[in-house]
Amino acid sequence: MAGVEVLAGDKTLTSDERGEVRLNAADQPTLLTVQRASYEPMFGQLDRNSDADQAVALRPTSVEGTVTDQASGAPIPNAKVSAVSNAGPNPTTATTGADGGYLLSNVPPDARLHVDAGDYGVIEEPVGERTRVDFQLRLSVVTGAVTGTDGTPIAGAIVTAGDAKAVTGADGTYRLTGVPDTAEVVVSAPGFEDQRAAIPADRVVNAALASQQINALYANLGVLSDPGRLDELIAIADQTEINALVVDVKQDTIYYDTQVQFFQDIEGMVTPVLDPAELLAKLDEHGIYAIARMVVFKDPVAAEGRPDLAVKDEVTGDLWRDYEGAAWVNAFNQELWEANADLAAELGNLGFDEVQYDYIRFPSDGDLTTADFGPDYSEEARRAAIRGAVALGAERVKETGAKFAIDLFPIIALMGDDQGIGQTLQDLTPLVDYVCLMVYPSHYTEGNIPVGGHPNDYPAETVTYTLEKAEELVRGSMRKMRPWLQDFTYPAEGFSEYGPAEVRAQIDAAEALGVSGWMLWNAAADYQVDALKPQS
Repeated sequence: MAGVEVLAGDKTLTSDERGEVRLNAADQPTLLTVQRASYEPMFGQLDRNSDADQAVALRPTSVEGTVTDQASGAPIPNAKVSAVSNAGPNPTTATTGADGGYLLSNVPPDARLHVDAGDYGVIEEPVGERTRVDFQLRLSVVTGAVTGTDGTPIAGAIVTAGDAKAVTGADGTYRLTGVPDTAEVVVSAPGFEDQRAAIPADRVVNAALASQQINALYANLGVLSDPGRLDELIAIADQTEINALVVDVKQDTIYYDTQVQFFQDIEGMVTPVLDPAELLAKLDEHGIYAIARMVVFKDPVAAEGRPDLAVKDEVTGDLWRDYEGAAWVNAFNQELWEANADLAAELGNLGFDEVQYDYIRFPSDGDLTTADFGPDYSEEARRAAIRGAVALGAERVKETGAKFAIDLFPIIALMGDDQGIGQTLQDLTPLVDYVCLMVYPSHYTEGNIPVGGHPNDYPAETVTYTLEKAEELVRGSMRKMRPWLQDFTYPAEGFSEYGPAEVRAQIDAAEALGVSGWMLWNAAADYQVDALKPQS
């Protein structure tokens, strides 16, 4: 390097075209500084015992270059170029000019150049010893429109390609930036089948999504452990409008051989009674959409095995228990969020089409005056906890390609607040693919909705009123609604019997409002088949 200054004591010398400087050895040690603009200086000392020939390598601290279009060679202005280092949080940044050029000064050691060029995407590479780094970038934007098969625009559809993500506007259009060359576009929207497409040369991807109605029956442990009973439900699906099963995978214990370490470490938590691969293969053979239902915070075995994560009774000092004697884990503990999200992701990776969180809430049925949840049991804190657990579960499940749903109390749609359990439609609907309000008319109280009597006697009106209130709270969310409907007679005096007519009335009311399907709940998995339409 020519033109390098070498300060030796009170002398200043300059390197020649070969980068050499000659110094006479001194009797006393001489302090040296070797410096040049845009390079990090070096310091040292020479004396008569020093080697006669010494090599000094200067590290450049300035990097320049251009950012251009790979296809045309045209400059890309306004790209942000940063020198990022693990040594500090504040990167050195420059913006390319009209000529696409940039100059970075004070570049730290081991820096990486990070280029954010908007529609041309983001790229990063190490600087090394270079003083000039040019970038040729390819346009990485993808645009298009998402509609139904009838041509109606779909607002709120999620469009992804690699790590790039966009949401369609009211007119169904979207714009994706930072799309890698290897990506394909995936389009999804509640109530519609997903669509995948390769990115063509013009980088325009339009999608016409087919409507998808999911109509499900619930399959409990008794069904799953009895091949004959499972076959009965599959036969119903083969012959009627049913096209999905909600399969219990976690309730008190986990019904398959999970590999999630948190649950493996709790004695008695894993009780394998089903083989997911075998079950899913069977359901797939019959074209049945598979939903994995997992109970989250009403988790008595986990509470007993990990009392440090359980709700405590501040009177007895033992575990708090609900009216059924079941202990609950404390939803404020983020270790529980992680463990359940890991389980949910495992289910998605096993091949379930959807994972459904149930009991994603704080307890309600018990003497809560003795329950110790921690120092802050405010509505704000409860909502934040449930929101955090749902957001994490949704993120992990969606990474697997499966859908994510949550079961919620319908009273939160009627009242608008969290009702002491941490759930609100306002918080949770935006996070999930499907909201499953448990609209069981027998569970309402007479007078709390205007239907003319006890809601149990007004199945259609109860469903209609509840879903309309949900839509008032979260506008445009009906496509995310897939309610649980009552297919059982409430076992108490004065409650009218539920037969095919009452079940059908609920189904028709839900479908009239434009929901994306429905699910029938019967704890014994004994259904009113006559309420169902034959398969079309």
